[in-house]
Amino acid sequence: MHRITVQLFFIILSLLSAVACTPDKKKTSAPPVIVSGPATREVYVGTELTVQVVATDVDSPELTFSFRAPTIQDLQTRPNPPTMTQSGAQSAYFRFTPTSADVGDHFIDLVVSDGVNEVSGVLTVRVQSSTGSNPYPVFVAPLGSGTTLDLEQDTCFSIQVQVEDADSSAIDITLEEPVVEGYELTAAAGSFTGSFSWCPTQKQIDESDRFSLNLKADDREGHVTFKRYTLLLRRPVETDCAGADPVVSHTPVAALNSVNDVVVSFTVTDDAGIFAAPIVYYSTNVSNPDTYYIGDLIPVTSQMVSGTRTNGQYTAVIPNPVVSLTPGASITVSYVIEAQDDDDLSGKCDHRVLSPLTGMYQTTVTHPTGTVTGGALCTTCTADVQCGGVNDACVVLAGGTMRCLVDCQDNPDGCPTGTVCSVDPLVGVTGLTRRQCVPLTGSCVTGGCVADSREDDDAPSTQLPALADGTYSDLTMCMDTDTGMVDPDWFRFTLSSTTLTMIELQFLHAQGDIDMKLRDSANAVVDRSMSVTNNETIVACLEPATYYIEVFSWDEDVSTSYDLVFETIPGGCCQDDAWEPSDMENAIPVMSNDIVDELSICSGDEDWFAIDLVQGQYLYVEVLFDQTTDEQDLDVYVVSPNGSTILTPCCDPDNGQSATSNEELLFEATSTATYYVLVEGFYGSENSYMISFEVMN
Repeated sequence: MHRITVQLFFIILSLLSAVACTPDKKKTSAPPVIVSGPATREVYVGTELTVQVVATDVDSPELTFSFRAPTIQDLQTRPNPPTMTQSGAQSAYFRFTPTSADVGDHFIDLVVSDGVNEVSGVLTVRVQSSTGSNPYPVFVAPLGSGTTLDLEQDTCFSIQVQVEDADSSAIDITLEEPVVEGYELTAAAGSFTGSFSWCPTQKQIDESDRFSLNLKADDREGHVTFKRYTLLLRRPVETDCAGADPVVSHTPVAALNSVNDVVVSFTVTDDAGIFAAPIVYYSTNVSNPDTYYIGDLIPVTSQMVSGTRTNGQYTAVIPNPVVSLTPGASITVSYVIEAQDDDDLSGKCDHRVLSPLTGMYQTTVTHPTGTVTGGALCTTCTADVQCGGVNDACVVLAGGTMRCLVDCQDNPDGCPTGTVCSVDPLVGVTGLTRRQCVPLTGSCVTGGCVADSREDDDAPSTQLPALADGTYSDLTMCMDTDTGMVDPDWFRFTLSSTTLTMIELQFLHAQGDIDMKLRDSANAVVDRSMSVTNNETIVACLEPATYYIEVFSWDEDVSTSYDLVFETIPGGCCQDDAWEPSDMENAIPVMSNDIVDELSICSGDEDWFAIDLVQGQYLYVEVLFDQTTDEQDLDVYVVSPNGSTILTPCCDPDNGQSATSNEELLFEATSTATYYVLVEGFYGSENSYMISFEVMN
């Protein structure tokens, strides 16, 4: 009780001091300084302008961003108004997709506030009547939707990145969240090329088999393209696992005499349900289908078109390999289908199957002779020849998506409703150069998704209904048909005391991916969950305040149903044990056969123990705890006598750093000295535990 009383005293004292200092701080607070954002930018009707606004403040780390645009008509009522989205404590993105009514110059005040002082800078936006040459950068490498690291063959990813943009002199290639520990992107400022590398640790391998690499290309003129690329970790298959293998039913794709993409359809059944969307691996360069190496194949994540996890129908799309060849040319496409079940809910003893069991499926794709009639306006494409008539082009639209447009070179006034003829010729992805009809929104949205009953919940607002504990069902993530962008869902809740809070999105990744960010009332990100598997979960200890949950997706034309589970546990946050502080300077002294119970690790906490060992002696340490989620994972290490070197480094699952309940560690002393034993949570994990020590000669 004495400790608690002293802590409360200092908390109250600090609060009183903060209140007492507030008036003086207001008098002396320095104003923010805008570093970037104000400039003159040119944009065309139907294309999105993106401007990053960055500011600094010597005495206010948290800034708020807004804008004033008095010359933009119907600012509050138009379906796609300009937005200012916070992207960090001292930065935000201003986004604006103009319509034909916006043609001309607009002077937009970019406003930054530290809560006391407000400063602004002018962004001059010149809106042209229609798009000129292709404004958006295009990722030409890496191709496809992902790649695979076969852990039985390799240990690291090495990926080349290349961007093309015909009308830009510089491109900035960067990583977007989530940036996993160990991700390394090497790309010089303004360069069109770069390289990415990542060597996953054993802990990361145990955590998940799918990670997201999110690349961003910015041409410094307001045009930004994103590419989401899945990194697949193919772990060795465990043997003697209970349950049955998934069953893949597939009729091989018939020979194709077309420029359309190759659609692979199949069904997967399993008694427990598959873990995630099956993968189709393919190649056009397999010399012997009986001896292929899966790391050389290109993975394509399938999409569920109907059914359930236990009996689902899927399709995967392989880009047509002959679109750039001459009529009559043929190529053989070889492919396999891989599915993994989820029999072992708490471990990794699941079943993974390849179909066919031996060899590969193969089909022949031939470029047709004669007149080729391609897809209509807004059809997905990878080459110009896949679109409409001979002069219809496949063009990169807002966000980097490739869609078929309609030629208007000889009839500029004949464009379909909702499109406008470009003033200048557009360059198709495979070189066709003609004026094209461009959607006014800058994107092609089918509008097939039915919004849920909570709409309109597209922005953080105090008017949003407050969440209560429970499950919110029948929610839908949709694409906004007016803006061509994913229509985010926002939720609000308020905590009156420090509370353990659990938020879970329940959905099937095979039907479309959903991600989640937890934000405070200043729009700063408190926590996030952005995996590429089923469901997303945030478990956090939160201070009293109002919070917002942002649910969003990277997928184009997303139409995904999900449930949101919200649960709060007042007083459930991690509590320090009676030994704190137990850092290195205050390490708990122990000896052989000692058992220390009722210990706890809170987020960011470490527990240190000191033990004397004679050279040649073995130290056996056992840490006992229950783990049901990744947020409860504890690890144990031995540290050198001077406290500077970890002698049992991460990540050995058999010697202190597994991803399951309990840890065991064995260490041989190389000299006679006092060694340290360190217990910590993996990536901020929290849990209670007990620890035992045994010294053996």
